[in-house]
Amino acid sequence: MCLAVVAYLMILRPPFLQRIDMGIYDVFLKAMESGEPSPVPVLVDIDERSIGELGQWPWPRYRLAELLTALNDCGVLSVGVDILMSEPDRTSPELWANRLKRDFGVVVELRGLPPELMDNDRYLASVIEKLPVAISAQAMENAPASPVKSFPVIEMRAGGAPPLAELLAQESAVLMPLPVLAEAASAIGLINAAGDVDGVFRRVPLFVAVNGAPVPSLALAALALGAGEKSVVARVRQDGFVSVKVAGVEVPLSHGGVMPVAFRGGEGVYPRFSAVDVLNGRVPRENLAGRVAFVGSTAAGLRDLRPAPFDAAYPGLELHAAVVDSILSGRFIRMPLNLLAWEMGLLLVAGLASMALFGLTRPQIALLPGAILAAGVWFGCRHAMISAGAYITPLYALTAIFVEGFSTFSLRFLFEEREKRLLRRAFSSYVAPEVVGRILESGGASSLRGEQRIVSVLFTDLRGFTSLTEKMPPTEVVEMLDSYFTPMTSIVRGSLGTLDKFVGDSLMAFWNAPTDVPDHAYRAVRSLLDMHAALEKLNERLAARFGVRLRMGGAVHTGAAHVGNMGTSELMDYTAIGDTVNIASRLGGMCPEYGVGVVISGDTADLCDERIALMPLDLVKLRGRSAATPIFTACTPEEAEKRREETTLWKEAFALCQSGDFRSAEAICVSLTQSCPDVELYRIFAKRAARGRKRQRR
Repeated sequence: MCLAVVAYLMILRPPFLQRIDMGIYDVFLKAMESGEPSPVPVLVDIDERSIGELGQWPWPRYRLAELLTALNDCGVLSVGVDILMSEPDRTSPELWANRLKRDFGVVVELRGLPPELMDNDRYLASVIEKLPVAISAQAMENAPASPVKSFPVIEMRAGGAPPLAELLAQESAVLMPLPVLAEAASAIGLINAAGDVDGVFRRVPLFVAVNGAPVPSLALAALALGAGEKSVVARVRQDGFVSVKVAGVEVPLSHGGVMPVAFRGGEGVYPRFSAVDVLNGRVPRENLAGRVAFVGSTAAGLRDLRPAPFDAAYPGLELHAAVVDSILSGRFIRMPLNLLAWEMGLLLVAGLASMALFGLTRPQIALLPGAILAAGVWFGCRHAMISAGAYITPLYALTAIFVEGFSTFSLRFLFEEREKRLLRRAFSSYVAPEVVGRILESGGASSLRGEQRIVSVLFTDLRGFTSLTEKMPPTEVVEMLDSYFTPMTSIVRGSLGTLDKFVGDSLMAFWNAPTDVPDHAYRAVRSLLDMHAALEKLNERLAARFGVRLRMGGAVHTGAAHVGNMGTSELMDYTAIGDTVNIASRLGGMCPEYGVGVVISGDTADLCDERIALMPLDLVKLRGRSAATPIFTACTPEEAEKRREETTLWKEAFALCQSGDFRSAEAICVSLTQSCPDVELYRIFAKRAARGRKRQRR
C-alpha cells in the first residue's frame, strides 16, 4: 500500500516534492568536479564604469556598432548580443529631427553628417551585416506578430520519428528585434530560460517551436556562428529522444528540447571585460581572439539576474556562457525520456527491499541496514550524476524506505503496545509487577508459549475447611476465603511467584516461570512460611468476625514442568503441568500424616540455603522413582534457634530410626512428646519406633 502511494506521488509529482527533488539535484550538481571551464565563452559587460565614462543607457546604437567592430578587430569568432532591440533608437539624428518637426513645428537641417549616420539602426545593421553576430529575441505572450528568422536546422529523423517542432515547447509570439536589424543579423537567438517550480533556473531550451518552426537559443546560435556553421543538425529518434550537433559536439536534450546546464559555480566563472575597455583598446587581443563573446549589461538597474543552483542572483549574461561551456566541454546532465522507468525501477527495488527488511526484522536490528539501504540509494544516484551525468532522483526511493520503515515500525509499535496491554492485564492479577515487566522485556507473547522449565511448585489447602463451613452462609464463606486468599496472593506476588489457580480452598503457585527467578526454591519455601505467619495474624480477625480459626498445610517441590498457555481457543489459562505438579500436590496431602504445616521435597531442600532451617520428615516412595525420596519440614532460622535443643534431638531420633536403632529412637521421641505435646510428628514417630522395636524382638 505504501509503495503504491509513493508510486502515485512519483507520477503525480506535486510541487512540494518537485522542490525537494530540485534541491537534491542541486546538491548532486555541486558535488560534481568543477574543473577548468572552456576558454571559448567570454563576457563583454556594459557595466557601471562603461556607463559612467560613455554616458547613460541606452547608448546610441552606433556605439554598439563600434563595440561589435572592436570585438571583430580583436578576432572574436562570433558575438551574441543579449540586448533586446525591438524599438527604434531614439537618439538617431533623423528620428530626432522628425520628432522636433512633428511636436514643435521646428525644422532642423542636419549638415555634414554622412548618410549612414542619419539612422543609428541602419548604421548598426550595416555593421552587423558584415559580422558573425546573433541578436536577441524573446518568446512572450502578446508580442506583436512578426516573421521569425530561424537559424537553418537540418533534421535527421529515424523511421517513424515525429518532426522536431512537435517535440519542442510551443510558442506563438516572439518579441523580435527591428526588422532592419533582424534582416542584417546572421542569426536570431531566443534568450528564454526555463525556471523550475522553485523559480531556480537550471535549464535552457536550445530550441523553441514558434509557429511550427524551431528557433534556437542565443547561446546555440552564437556558438554555431563561431564554429562557422550555417546550420545545425538535429537528430530525432522514434522514442522522441532529441540531440543537436553543433561545433562537432552531440548535445543530448531532455523533454521539450531543453538542455540542463552543468554549472561550474556562481557568478565570475567566465572571463569578463568591461565594454569601455574593449572600445578603448585596453583589452589585449589574445584575450578575445578565437572566443565567442556575449554582450550584455550587469549595471545596477539593468542586470538580468536569475536564481541558479550556485547563486541566488546569477547574471543572465553568464547563463549563455555556461551553456556554451557545457557544450564544448561535453559536460552534460542527461535526463532521458524513459527517466520515469528508471525511477520506478529504483523505487520498486528500494521499496521491496525495505518491506522485507522492516517486515522481517526487529526495529533495533533493522535501523542500521535501513540506513545503509538509504545511503546506498543516495550515493548510487549521486555517483550516477557525478560519473555519467545522469540524474535519477533518489527522492521517491528514499521516501518509500522512510514510509515503509515508519509505517512498519508504527504498526509494530501499536501491535506491541496492544499486546503489552493484554499481557499486563493478563498477568498483573497473579504475578508481581516486576515479573510483568520482565515478561514484556523478554518478548511479550513469546513468554506465554509452552516451554519446559525447572520450577518450584507450591500447593496449599485448609485443613477441615469443608466441615468448618458447612453451617456458614455462602456469603460468609466467600468473604472468609477472600480474606484468606488476599494476603496469600500478595505473598506469592511479592516473592516474584506466579499465581496459577484457586480450587476451592486450595492455592497453586509456581516460581521461575514465565521468566527466570533466581533462588526460586528458596522463594517458594519462604513464601509458604510467610503464609503461615500471615495466617496466624489473620486468625485473630477471623475468630472475631466468623468465630473460626483456619489451619493450613502446604508443600513445595522443585522439578521440570511444562509451563505455558493451555486450554481452548475460547478459554486459555497460563499454568504448569507435569509430574512435578502432581508430586507437589501429593506432598501437600501428606501434611496431616505428619502433623506439620510444611512439607518440602528433597529436590527443593537441595536448592535451599541456610536461610531455611530444615528438619527431616521421612523417606517416601514417589511414583516414577525407584529410590525413596527424602521429605522435610522447614522453619525460619530464627524459629530453629529458639527450638535448637528440640530440633537437635529430633534429628538424632530420625537418624536412629533410619539406622534401625528403634529403641533409642523411641526413647528420644517419647521424651520429645512430653516436652512438646503440641507437635504431632514426635508422637507419630514414637509409635513408628515402637512398632519397629517390636518387629526386631520377634
